[in-house]
Amino acid sequence: MREGTCSNPLFFDVRASSGAGTRCAFPRPMKRSWNGFLACALLASASVGCLSRPVGTDAPTTKVSFSSTVSQQQIDKVDLLFMIDNSASMADKQAILARAVPNLLLGLVQPKCIDPATGKPDASGKTTVPTGGLRDNFGCPAGTEPEFRPVTDIHIAVISSSLGGLGGDICNDAGRENDRAHLLDHDGVRPIAGAQPSGFLSWYPQNEENEDKKRHPQPAGKAFGDTAELSAAFAELVSGVGQSGCGVEAQMESWYRFLVQPDPWRGVRVDAAGQASLGAPGDIDFDLLKQRADFLRPDSLVAVILLTDEDDASVDPLALNGRGWKFMTKSFTPKTGAPRATSACGIDPGSPDCTSCGFECDPTQPACQKIKNDPECLKNGGYYLPEEDVTNARFGHQLVKRNYGVDFQYPVSRYTDALTKSRVPDRRAEHPETAAAGGRSIAAYEGKAKCTNPLFASKLPRSQGDETCNLPRGSRSPDQLFFAVVGGVPNDLLHFDPTDADKRRITSEDWGKILGRDPARYDYAGIDPHMIQSKTARPGLPAASDVPGDNGPDPVHGREWDTKGTDLQYACTFELETPRDCADGAESCDCGGAVSPPLCAATAGRQVRAKAYPTVRELMAVRALGEQGVVASLCPITLKGDPQDPRYGYNPAVRSILDRLAGALTTQCLPQKLTRDSASNEVPCLVLAQLGDDTDSCENQGLEQPEPAILERFLEQQRAESKAGGPDLSTRPVCTLPQLVAPRAATCKDSPEMGWCYVENADGASPAGRCPQALVFSSGTGALAGARFDLVCIQQLSEGASK
Repeated sequence: MREGTCSNPLFFDVRASSGAGTRCAFPRPMKRSWNGFLACALLASASVGCLSRPVGTDAPTTKVSFSSTVSQQQIDKVDLLFMIDNSASMADKQAILARAVPNLLLGLVQPKCIDPATGKPDASGKTTVPTGGLRDNFGCPAGTEPEFRPVTDIHIAVISSSLGGLGGDICNDAGRENDRAHLLDHDGVRPIAGAQPSGFLSWYPQNEENEDKKRHPQPAGKAFGDTAELSAAFAELVSGVGQSGCGVEAQMESWYRFLVQPDPWRGVRVDAAGQASLGAPGDIDFDLLKQRADFLRPDSLVAVILLTDEDDASVDPLALNGRGWKFMTKSFTPKTGAPRATSACGIDPGSPDCTSCGFECDPTQPACQKIKNDPECLKNGGYYLPEEDVTNARFGHQLVKRNYGVDFQYPVSRYTDALTKSRVPDRRAEHPETAAAGGRSIAAYEGKAKCTNPLFASKLPRSQGDETCNLPRGSRSPDQLFFAVVGGVPNDLLHFDPTDADKRRITSEDWGKILGRDPARYDYAGIDPHMIQSKTARPGLPAASDVPGDNGPDPVHGREWDTKGTDLQYACTFELETPRDCADGAESCDCGGAVSPPLCAATAGRQVRAKAYPTVRELMAVRALGEQGVVASLCPITLKGDPQDPRYGYNPAVRSILDRLAGALTTQCLPQKLTRDSASNEVPCLVLAQLGDDTDSCENQGLEQPEPAILERFLEQQRAESKAGGPDLSTRPVCTLPQLVAPRAATCKDSPEMGWCYVENADGASPAGRCPQALVFSSGTGALAGARFDLVCIQQLSEGASK
């Protein structure tokens, strides 16, 4: 790239004439006209610079480029969805979560008062008050300001990990083993009054923000304005989750079903040929869709928070030509477990020679003969004995392909795409089908992006007859979606530091220890031994012991144990606050049998520690999501002392989640500094606001339309996004959002005018907060409910200059 050139291969352009070279410059300032300005697109991944230098006297032409959607940062709505594992042994962990969540709520609704010059908390230790507003500085003392605007409108919902048998007999399709990804609004005995009739809790204090009933409609049920009362109601919700759910947990598929699946099915059907289908074609769970539409707002920040002690076991019933459901059965034949894997799988699950011994093939073919004569496939006719294939130890990313030669689970990309892509598959686009002799030919999972992702839609279906696929596009962008996992991972791999946010960030080196070099390709080089999924003892860790009460010297998990092939080794363990008595068949006790896990007291039948297994698939998703992913350990650092200690219980998880959410509630970080025009003090950027209502107009909002050339290229981009059969986004009105020039060391965030400004941290002042430089939206811009915003690059091309 030549000095002074501003370009990026991701950009597209239209040129009024040819033979032009690109240069970044300010020929002359022109208020509200962009013919005299140049701008660099500000993609989060871009590293190109934009240098200010004069152009020649050639007549300029126009090059227009567009960046990705950016967030309007006056977020005042948050939707929190908790997916809580409800299998056996989860009750203790659920109770710890119920005690930690109040700190999460307080962090959102009562942010700290900070010194605007330094960005640090005020010495008074004051926080905002729920009833505050701009009139009284949100309750902060004079000379301070809130770290971010207190969130005045929050939805809090809970679902479980139980989706039933999925065609098999491991779990029931009735009762608590199949919660259908519906909202849980009871405490196990009676409905929770505060969650009626919506199924979730609503934080909605009476304050200045919530006086705007158009932007903040009154909740259908109870409007909580007291944090203690809300926390008590949440604790009731959590207690209602229980631990009597399906033992094969669909942690990832449960939240996907509730938030994303365009046409959620009611049940899996298996035909006479043994092939599964996801319900009848028109059989859609509209009860779930109504709950989704009530819970999910199009302009909220969304956080999905998983609490689980096991790896995700989301089985794809249509995998393996419609027979993936078989892995949800206790026995494949009356006398066998599942088919074995070929010998190559034990060495390298990614090898092309790794396959299942159970596949039918032509015995006259050499490839088939190789499989049938494989040493593993010669054992018991290629099937496991029932005692070798206990369903409790069947699942785990590191185990499935190695033990069975096939992967019968949904790919992790299904879930990361759901949180980053504007389109997702409906049922028919997941596994294309064709007619075949003796049944159907069901392709492997493709997940073709066909329908508008409900997370990026402006309107959601509620009842029979509503459109479920081609939904209108909303204003939410991927950086307003967060995915947090409180799961099986040792605390020492997360190096939580309560005083330093930078030190508690997870690095690439850390991920190598947590998941290995490339877990998607079964490369676990560098992985910490505690994160290895195994039925047998793992190398480098203390050996098993049969001495009662000897729980080992390892500070992470104690020691290994003889699972007898019926369970897995642990990622971590922690001391129970109250020991569990296993006498009389107490529920979910780990110390009542013949095995000796590192959880038991010297007294027989008494459990003193709890455990978590490596939650590999969930953490693979966190890693793939980068800044939008959060990881914390299910094993508390301590459960002793002050519950407000930042290391106590799940306070580290809360702190890590708040770190990310607070960032999204403050400013839009920019990857590089911009050069201001010396006369106007403006920067060379243009922000387009695409309004949320087709019937609205720029004139109605007091805004101007972009110049025709800019508008047409922008709409072309929108039409291109709609070519795959989705909604035509180009029908939405597009307006220019004014640039508000902020004085040095100040921002426009409290301006009642609609607009945005560019700010930089310098000379001890922190108007950009956590960012070196930032894009800040004014308070007045919050009136554009449902709008989406795009940053536009405009470059001048001088005729006659070289390309």
